[in-house]
Amino acid sequence: MIGRRCALFALGGLLILVLTVNIYFIRMIVENSPEKSYSRNLPVSGEKNQENVGGKDGEKKAVRKSMTREMEERIKAEMRLLPSKYFKRNSSYAVLLDRLLAELRIMPNAQKDIWSIPNNNWPDAHQLLPAAAPELGTIFEAMRTAKIVKADNAPVGTQLKLMLTLESGVKALFKPQWYSRDTILNGPVYFGKDRHNAEVVAFHLSSLLGLRRVPLTVIRKLRLSEVRNYATPKLYETMYQEGNETCLYGVCHYCSPADPVCSSNDILEGALILWLPDYLKLFKHRHPWQRTYKRNKLALWETDIHYCDKVKETKTYAPHSSSRLLDIIDTAVFDYLMDNGDRHHYELTQNNFHNPAVLLIDNGKSLANPDVDHVDILAPLYQCCIIHKTTWDRLQLLGGGALSASLGRLLAHESMMAGVGVQPLITDDHLSAMDRRLLTIYAVVEYCLKIKKYSSSVILDHR
Repeated sequence: MIGRRCALFALGGLLILVLTVNIYFIRMIVENSPEKSYSRNLPVSGEKNQENVGGKDGEKKAVRKSMTREMEERIKAEMRLLPSKYFKRNSSYAVLLDRLLAELRIMPNAQKDIWSIPNNNWPDAHQLLPAAAPELGTIFEAMRTAKIVKADNAPVGTQLKLMLTLESGVKALFKPQWYSRDTILNGPVYFGKDRHNAEVVAFHLSSLLGLRRVPLTVIRKLRLSEVRNYATPKLYETMYQEGNETCLYGVCHYCSPADPVCSSNDILEGALILWLPDYLKLFKHRHPWQRTYKRNKLALWETDIHYCDKVKETKTYAPHSSSRLLDIIDTAVFDYLMDNGDRHHYELTQNNFHNPAVLLIDNGKSLANPDVDHVDILAPLYQCCIIHKTTWDRLQLLGGGALSASLGRLLAHESMMAGVGVQPLITDDHLSAMDRRLLTIYAVVEYCLKIKKYSSSVILDHR
């Protein structure tokens, strides 16, 4: 009897020891995870910080009002005082537009190994497309027409995407169409599925802004009955016939048989995004102005008026040591024009390049509602009050309606090249919204110029 008790005590002690060791190692793994290591120098947003701000939801809402709403009111006041120069169209924008349209022409005598250009010669740590890219139109046409030899579930993201392998082994990501162009999505700024046309809009907007950090993207139409012939077994299992149409739901976090996407007359439209070459190793970092994605939980940047000062104190974002913070602000300007409030992380390369730029990848959560402006997307700009000189110069070039006129022309060309039956890629309402939001950006910079003593403290020439 005594021996049995001793054995039970020994077994219990062993179980406690094993459990303690497991908990220790799990904690060590979590503490040293890559995502945490990238963000450990940032101010932390969380419930504990919220308790310091206010313990009740009513107090939290009051803080939100005092921070975000107050800033919105200041910006509105500044907009009423904007100089007339911001409302006049600068004729010099036409030179930029002509140059970008010229890049989209198909070269008659293109080299046979056209894929070697975007895969080997173009992308680097600072841009995915060089300032001059005369072969761009030819590569776009190859993306639209190249034979597909394999279709698989994409191993990235939470929504349905396909990884297509084109002839010559080139890989591209396919985001299917879920919404019509004029669908208006109400709700949080990050609500809904990806808008495939937003990926194409993002590419051309980035070129207009001189931020050529968006992967090459075109509209492509797939014949789903043919896709089944080169689908991998795992993708094929999620495809089925519904009448004369082919449907699929894929494999992903949110993918479900209850939520398929189906062809129309056997055709599925989508955005085809050229996969980046293997030598560009991307690393994901938490965005300093990330949202909490919870209605009753605020991020620290929404409550702390000195948040940007704390970000600047970290080695990663100190303006004197790198352009990372200025790139984040470029991204905020870009996202605000697109109405993309879902930039919770960002990517850059880590191939021992000096001062790599923040890449503009995954832009599908844009163009939700042209009648709503989420000014808090601009928080990095109005809290830090700095901006790249090159970005500011380009923004001023696109005033007076030049932004919508130029972007409309570029997207009309893409729609025409995509083939018969492709609707305009952006509505007039969304184009007008971008012109309106550009005025807000002007107002924020004017506000910053007034509170800073010297313009050189706001408009920085760091890259």
